[in-house]
Amino acid sequence: MDDTDSSADYKNSVLDEFRVNWQRELQVQNEAVQQSVQVEQTTPGLHDIEAQAKAESFYRTAVDLEQRGKVYDALAFYRKATQIVPDIEFKFYEQQKQLNYDANKMLHNLPNDFNKQLDLSTNDNKEDIQLIAGLYEKFQSDLSSEEIYAGKMLINSRDASVISTSHNTHISDLPPEIVMHILRWVVSSQLDMVSLEQFSAVCKGCYIYGRDEELWRLACVKVWGHNVGTLDGTEDGLSYGSWREMFIRRDRVLFSGCYISKTTYLRMGENSFQDQFYRPLQLVEYYRYIRFLPDGKVLMVTSADEPAQGVNKLKQLYTSRPDVLRGRYRLFGNIVTLILQKSQSSRPTVQRHRRGSIMPGDEESNNSQYVIELRIMNTAKRQFGQLVWTKYTLVQRRNKIETSSEFDLTVAKYPPLWFSPVKSYHLDADAPLT
Repeated sequence: MDDTDSSADYKNSVLDEFRVNWQRELQVQNEAVQQSVQVEQTTPGLHDIEAQAKAESFYRTAVDLEQRGKVYDALAFYRKATQIVPDIEFKFYEQQKQLNYDANKMLHNLPNDFNKQLDLSTNDNKEDIQLIAGLYEKFQSDLSSEEIYAGKMLINSRDASVISTSHNTHISDLPPEIVMHILRWVVSSQLDMVSLEQFSAVCKGCYIYGRDEELWRLACVKVWGHNVGTLDGTEDGLSYGSWREMFIRRDRVLFSGCYISKTTYLRMGENSFQDQFYRPLQLVEYYRYIRFLPDGKVLMVTSADEPAQGVNKLKQLYTSRPDVLRGRYRLFGNIVTLILQKSQSSRPTVQRHRRGSIMPGDEESNNSQYVIELRIMNTAKRQFGQLVWTKYTLVQRRNKIETSSEFDLTVAKYPPLWFSPVKSYHLDADAPLT
């Protein structure tokens, strides 16, 4: 029995030792595999380096073609570069950023004598190299100096030697007068200046067209009318460098949407017929919508509908709704004055003569007008994006006697109106800007 037990113990010890050695070898192999994977991930292989270099070559070629105006040819090289390395644009940007940083660092670390010589050499060429202030002057200089434009504002990026079967005229072949007439329709009588700015961001020629002073002057006249003044001085005592600057900086109302305010208050309900001591407390919420039009007209409606549905009531300009107040407005500095009255029905009112004959009613003898003054304010997110109540008066005329009553403007009852853009307001162009 003793010999059997000793032999069994020996076999178990040998087996345990084999298992320990085997696990140690497996652990060493796993660590070696992990280290090799990390090395491969941190150090790209030869194939990856060649692919990235090829993608950079395609990307540089595309950038060069785009700068020369050959956009269609550049797209093919952009596509090839992104197919090889999808994020080649970001890698190329980081590479150029690092190169610029290294160059500036090297220039900063140069000896003082070399820096002085460099300053002297640049001072000699200051007359030849002049910094042009503003993109407008810079783009004008580029269009006049580059041979590729040949005196044109816009150029066709397609190869002229390729015969095209299309009979459509390219926009670069249009005279400047036709392009400006098209831009008058883009802006339209609704003053869609956002679309004009988007057009200006296309290229250098479009930028020059979009900065035409006559377009922006007509827009200013459309907004301020006879009070537009001149660039040297306006009624608010300010001067502007251009008509575009006046349109951007001067206080005005926005036309690409409507101003909305929400009023909430508590109201006591009627006594219950079952319990005379119980009176319900009702929460009342309603919205006030004001839409300004470039031709001096204004629409206002008070409704319990949410903004998603309420703005549709002011979409149609020529339909008479009994709940819509119509009128005109005028700008005085940062104050906008509104004169509103209820929409009249299409059916004329009649009144009977004392002898029984019917005669047309005098609609102007009995009417009600709402005179509102609002102060234009800027918000953190939008310029001219808030209107604050300063005066609200109801003027009633009955039997040629005029009475007026002024409302108490509390923040709870008359909160500020906040501008909200509405895309559907500028979908159609009624007439060009004139």
